[in-house]
Amino acid sequence: MKRIKTRKKSLIVLCVLYFTFYTLLVLLLYTGFHYMVNLRISEAFFTLDDLLTYEDALVQENYAQIPIKNVQTSAFIIFDEKGKTVYASNQTIGEKVFYQDMNLIGDYYAGRLFDVFEEKAPDGTCQYMVYLSDYWNDDIVPEVKDYCVLDDEYYILEGTLFPERAQLTEREFDLLCGISKNNGTLEKYTYENADGDERTLAFLSFNLSEAKYGEVIQSANSLWMIGIPTIVLALVVFAFLFSRRIKRCIAPLNQTILSYEKGGENQIDPHLVPSEFYDMVCNFKDLVSQLESTQKEKESLYEEKQRLIVDISHDLKTPLTVIQGYAEALLQQRVPEEKKERYMQTMVLKARLATDLVNDLFLFAQMEHPDFPMHQETVDFVEFVKGFFAEKYGEITEEGFSLAVDLPETVVKARVDRRLMRRVLENLLNNTLKHNPQGVTVFVSMHVEGEKIHLIVADNGVGIPDELAGNLFQPFVTGNRARTTGKGTGLGLSITHRIVVMHQGTIELVNPPHKPYRTEFRILLKKAE
Repeated sequence: MKRIKTRKKSLIVLCVLYFTFYTLLVLLLYTGFHYMVNLRISEAFFTLDDLLTYEDALVQENYAQIPIKNVQTSAFIIFDEKGKTVYASNQTIGEKVFYQDMNLIGDYYAGRLFDVFEEKAPDGTCQYMVYLSDYWNDDIVPEVKDYCVLDDEYYILEGTLFPERAQLTEREFDLLCGISKNNGTLEKYTYENADGDERTLAFLSFNLSEAKYGEVIQSANSLWMIGIPTIVLALVVFAFLFSRRIKRCIAPLNQTILSYEKGGENQIDPHLVPSEFYDMVCNFKDLVSQLESTQKEKESLYEEKQRLIVDISHDLKTPLTVIQGYAEALLQQRVPEEKKERYMQTMVLKARLATDLVNDLFLFAQMEHPDFPMHQETVDFVEFVKGFFAEKYGEITEEGFSLAVDLPETVVKARVDRRLMRRVLENLLNNTLKHNPQGVTVFVSMHVEGEKIHLIVADNGVGIPDELAGNLFQPFVTGNRARTTGKGTGLGLSITHRIVVMHQGTIELVNPPHKPYRTEFRILLKKAE
């Protein structure tokens, strides 16, 4: 019988309207409480980084836009090129910091900082080593530009850091250390205003005691004692109202399903069914047979997605937790001076690990898209592989590994995307270097059988357990699931597998590997015409 098209209400439109409305209300509540918490914290803490977010106001010299007057722990003063005070956020800093002090204050954003170290002289007296160091480079160890040695009364014993001075005052020594009389940190920043005139900004921030810091945080977080229950209550009420409305809309559909279960006819009124479900009701009987065959596949996909989400969260949480903990310790000045550099090095390494994970995840997601661009060209695959490992030879030997290469002397042409195929070789090489001890040999060989190019990348290291071989190319199989170290993002071999497939090739873990290999990867590619 021909179906009569009638004007029916849309469940999707209704859901979008309700969801949008409720989301905006919850977001408004959250934003309000979040703003109040941040406002309390910002009133207690104001750093130089916070100040430089108002750089436009500094350049235009519109200081009224900078909300620092109510902050009790920070202040700043600005001098012109002649040393005249242009602006001071409060009277205290104007009385404590002078233009003549600028050459004794580290310039953080220019990378020139003073480092002061206390040493014991051979006669038992105390000496201070003062270095002017350049941190504006990628080296972990800063470059020392000049230095001087002071005795315990701040007389200059040697060095050319202050050539016209014989002795420093106690106040000047405090400034070199970056610490004022009130136990605060003093930093310098130089810029130009809108007219091109040079300005020198000195920023003074007072250190809070641990008790005072705890009071500030506790006061700010106390707002969430009200905010979280309010948001949860709003969510419960919204969920109840939304679910009741949805149930009313799909009640006729539920009646239809029950009717099919009992073998009855569909007696549903089309005017009562949301427009999106009308065809579903009509075709429900045909869908039942299809659902049974696809149910297992859906469950498998769902479990894979859930595992992927859990693995991403875990792999990101670990480095971010370390970075957060170390950063808070440094911010609260709970780290001894001799450990600060190690803390910061660890933070950089963890940040790079998180960045690598995000980059690999982004590439992995891009390659899943059917329109991912490839730039294939015909190359001499032997020379391509030979050039890659020649470039990596120094890195391999520096890591304590050896390289054994067995490549044909003839030309073997293949159609490859140089950038992606290089990523394949890098991932396989990094897999060996990261998960094996020193002394292991990396084997690379190639031969042609018919129209297939066989590329072998292997090693004689620790090997891969048999129980992991089947899942090796799945995302996030790393560390506790493969090899031993837990290094890397866990996406390297998944990306490798996807790239090879995009080249209409195959990659497999040979199990068991041929002797003397303990781990053997074999890549098969088509020869080019």
